[in-house]
Amino acid sequence: MLVELHIRDFALIDRLHIEFAPGLNVLTGETGAGKSIVIDALQTVIGGRARAELVRSGRESAVIEAVFRVRPGSPLTAHLQEMGVGDPDDPEGLVLRREVVRTGRSRCWINGHPVTVGQLADIGRDLVDIHGQHEHQSLLVAHKQLELLDAYGGPEVLALKQTFAVTWQRLVAARRELEAIVAGERERARRIDLLRFQVQEIEDARLVPGEEEELERQRRLLGQLERLRAETARVYRSLYEGDGNSPAVADVLGDALQALQPFRDVEPDLAEAARLLETAAVHVAEAASMVRRLSDRLDLDPARLEEVEARLALISNLKRKYGATTAEILAFADGLRTELNALLQSEERGAALGQELLALEREAGRLAGQLSAARDAAARRLEETVAAELSGLYMGPGRFHVRLERLPDPNGLPVGPQRLAATAAGVDRVEFFLSANPGEEPRPLAKVASGGELSRVALAIKRVLAEVDSVPVLVFDEVDAGIGGQTAQAVAQRLRAVARERQVICVTHLAQIATAANHHLHIRKAVSDDRTAVHVTPLAGQARVEEIARMLAGVLTEHTLENARELLLMAQESNAAS
Repeated sequence: MLVELHIRDFALIDRLHIEFAPGLNVLTGETGAGKSIVIDALQTVIGGRARAELVRSGRESAVIEAVFRVRPGSPLTAHLQEMGVGDPDDPEGLVLRREVVRTGRSRCWINGHPVTVGQLADIGRDLVDIHGQHEHQSLLVAHKQLELLDAYGGPEVLALKQTFAVTWQRLVAARRELEAIVAGERERARRIDLLRFQVQEIEDARLVPGEEEELERQRRLLGQLERLRAETARVYRSLYEGDGNSPAVADVLGDALQALQPFRDVEPDLAEAARLLETAAVHVAEAASMVRRLSDRLDLDPARLEEVEARLALISNLKRKYGATTAEILAFADGLRTELNALLQSEERGAALGQELLALEREAGRLAGQLSAARDAAARRLEETVAAELSGLYMGPGRFHVRLERLPDPNGLPVGPQRLAATAAGVDRVEFFLSANPGEEPRPLAKVASGGELSRVALAIKRVLAEVDSVPVLVFDEVDAGIGGQTAQAVAQRLRAVARERQVICVTHLAQIATAANHHLHIRKAVSDDRTAVHVTPLAGQARVEEIARMLAGVLTEHTLENARELLLMAQESNAAS
């Protein structure tokens, strides 16, 4: 519900603070006192069009702030949390604020968080529904009319709508997937050819992990082959054969060991020396053997160096294209094979998807047909119920009609013998029509109803939909335009009935409506220091009796005061009885 409205420097308003109550709130006052300005301010703070000329003369900006109390756990609370503007310290509190600058710009806040006008209006539509000469009228919005009809249809329609929406989303996702497959056919063929070439190129190389390091070693070895051959031959001769002028190291060690052999038992130091010579001789023999074996292996094909260089060049080329190491190249090849398999399987997926689409279209078409039939039945019931309400409001023999339109579309859903255009809400376009006068064809609600008529039609519909409509605050401006007597009493009764389910704010000039209120606010203009200002006063007791009397006759006499007391008493008794 709307708890408070703070207005500063808006039109004739200097500073104004209004507190509202649950149930029916009425705003009364002389014509031109500023009642519509209050509604304009409320419209502005919930995201309506901000007009620079509404900034108070001599001021640079106007500020409007509205404080709401929202139901815990409601969809609106979840929406605020998703937007990141919920108040964790007061999850039931909601503050909308808007500043309109004289240049025409405006700034908006929700719970102190800056937001766009669009975001403010998005939340505002869920909070307040204004009926009269204002733009925030849900009854004039096609998609809102559809939502109201579905809500009136009850659990059957809402369940069908949800089931259809789920099927529709699956169908849309399948269509997009198939479109992507078809649209990418050429690109996919080019990609398949490239992947096959790359995989084949890597497979033909027959890479082995660690191979490059071994090839590098071989290249270094082969690059010094001749020198290595000569050196290993010389070392072997020095160690084991000798060269004619110098004895071999092995021979020198053998002679020395033989010379010391007789003295091993005489002198311990010589025995140790002999032992070391024996060890050295063994090591020299092993070293000579290793050098000999290496020398034998060096008898390689001279073309081997070219083979190693070519293999290393091949690996280098693959590394340049596919990875920094052999292991990375092999891993990249695995990824290529995975992508290639997926692309090859997508052709099979396309065929399967076509069959899946046919099944989903048939199912969505079947559900859309059932949803349309349920909406048709709900529309007829709604027409009858609203017609009865309009009759009770003495709007004459006018006709209210709910028109469901379905447009042919060769690419739409198969519903019965034809294909129909569809959205996530089904195949129906809903619009409310009204024939206000006998002999006239029904026309769209916005084109045939004046502000007062539209407010009364809205009141009739809101009365019927009071239990299913989710907007918590209803504002009726001009609902009493051109009526009186029994019609005024009927309007008052329906406003009071709607106010049992929602908070209602009503601007009125009629005493019958004012007496039905739970909370009565009087608006007046006053001049101070050559400036006009608007004041709002809650009325109760004698002050309210006097305002009702003024609304009845324009003057205060004992007779008019007594009539006012009677009206208030009748309203209280009617409230108690209901």
